[in-house]
Amino acid sequence: MKKLFILLCFYGYLHANIDIYSEMQEVNDFELAYHYDHNKSHTIESIQKVKFKETTSNMFTFGFISGNTWFKLTINNQTQNEQFIFQLIEPFFQRIHFYSQKNNQWHQQNVGLRYYEKNKSKENLSPIFPFTVKPHQTKTIYLQFAPDRKTAGFSFGRFHLSTQSAFNHKNILSNYLFYFFFLGSMFLLILFNLFLFIKFHDIIYFYYTMYILFFSLYVTIYSGLIHYFGLSLWYRELILSMPIFLVFLILFTDKLLKLDYYLPRLHKLLIFMIWIYLLSLPYMLYDYSNWMKIFGVSTVTFAPITIFASLYVAYKGHKEARLYLVGAIFYISGLTILPLMANGTLPHTLFTHYSFSVLSYIEIMFFSFILVNRFYTTQNEKIKLQDDLLEIQKNNEEILEKKVKERTNKVNQLLKEKEVLLKEVYHRVKNNFQMVISLLWIENENKKSNDDDDSLLELINRIKSMALIHQYLLGMDDYAEIKTQKYLHQINVEIQKSYTQKLVNIHDKIDDFTLSADHALALGIIVNELLTNSIKHFKKDERCILQLTCQKIDNEILLIVQDNGEGFDLKHQRNSFGLKLIKQFAKKLHASKSEFTFENGTRYELIFKL
Repeated sequence: MKKLFILLCFYGYLHANIDIYSEMQEVNDFELAYHYDHNKSHTIESIQKVKFKETTSNMFTFGFISGNTWFKLTINNQTQNEQFIFQLIEPFFQRIHFYSQKNNQWHQQNVGLRYYEKNKSKENLSPIFPFTVKPHQTKTIYLQFAPDRKTAGFSFGRFHLSTQSAFNHKNILSNYLFYFFFLGSMFLLILFNLFLFIKFHDIIYFYYTMYILFFSLYVTIYSGLIHYFGLSLWYRELILSMPIFLVFLILFTDKLLKLDYYLPRLHKLLIFMIWIYLLSLPYMLYDYSNWMKIFGVSTVTFAPITIFASLYVAYKGHKEARLYLVGAIFYISGLTILPLMANGTLPHTLFTHYSFSVLSYIEIMFFSFILVNRFYTTQNEKIKLQDDLLEIQKNNEEILEKKVKERTNKVNQLLKEKEVLLKEVYHRVKNNFQMVISLLWIENENKKSNDDDDSLLELINRIKSMALIHQYLLGMDDYAEIKTQKYLHQINVEIQKSYTQKLVNIHDKIDDFTLSADHALALGIIVNELLTNSIKHFKKDERCILQLTCQKIDNEILLIVQDNGEGFDLKHQRNSFGLKLIKQFAKKLHASKSEFTFENGTRYELIFKL
């Protein structure tokens, strides 16, 4: 089997020479002379008269350029082989022209994305240039990069020279083994994080899934695998994956570090950056080169922001921030090296070429570890919470038992009147909790026939309206009377808190008078049902406005509840649980009369005597 042997010779600054001997089958490290044609004025005839005063390695980078770049290489063939392959490893250039001379005529081979768009031939995508050099003769070849104005930007790559026989025995896809491994790992991570998002409905898993998805797409473009997947025609559109994966990374970072809590100003700055990136996407399609100069290089500023945020949040005691900082160091290193290399600040080497992908891979795996740890932490917290609830319940029972004993001793020392009143309070508590049990039973029976997502919220509001009675009883000297104005207003406040997802305004006008506990409870249940039903069944796009009026006129109480809804069919809804509840509690009020009207919304009037 033939061995690989490389010998390089350079002659001054005019151009680079390669002497090829019999043992040589591949040349992976050599230099070329190059010339930058800013005005795109040279042809193959005129370029031969130009002095190539600079040389570059077969791994090159020139930053963001819009002119033509010419490479020149002289090959001295000291072997019996005459068929050679000159290959450009990175296949994302727009136009590449290869020139070699045969029979004193210059022959031109054209490849690149622009030629593929016209011819739809896969040969136009592979920057592989066969040429001949007779044994013991010398030949000079030229290569020209001719980018479009709007797509200029990428100007780094790697050349490879080999004999035709060595090239035939080498699988081209072997250059992409790392990227296949990378994309396979990313696919598994996408499925895993998508599963966690569906299971836990935690938006951070969605952000991370989208980040990995668009980052993998960008790596596919960056590596050239896009051509093997048949997506070359959409190259310009798919390059949008770069700012999009940065957007999702910012969202993931903001959510993981809880910047809206720890650093609200920085949180607003990052949201502003997201909008800038999104709004700049059309400009990226129009002029990719200038977009990269303006916005692409600015991604480096994300590094100090991330470091500062993670250090500050970690200092504040956020454990996940410490883990994030380690992963961010890898990512920031790769994110910094790539634009600096593409911009020509750093040389193009195997390290700078693969560092972005390798370090990003480490970062993604590390962040995945954070999310897995977050998953197990969440599970453990749920188990701990259940244990704590059981412990609290046990402690509450012991505390309650102790409080009852202490209260009993104090009750024995009170006057007879206080003892009677306290027993009355206990009696009311017993009856009210029995009522709660009955409501829960009725609600359970009702849900069997009519599944309502807001039923639990309605039940909570009903229980709150009864609980307020005990709250006021415990805070007043007179256990027999309830201040209606404060009691009904508090019910309104609690209902508005319960429906924060809707636009609701409740205006009340309540006279200052007192009711017995039984009457106040019945009136509170009725008000709660009327307000809750009005909000629940409000279908308009505008704000739901409710007006509650409760007036004392002589020895009678007038209650009016008015909304701006669409009303309802009283006959059709007569058997609903809410209306039944209103009707039953209205009967508990002395000499009560009530009716519904439906002009300009729903209006309910109730009159009863004190």
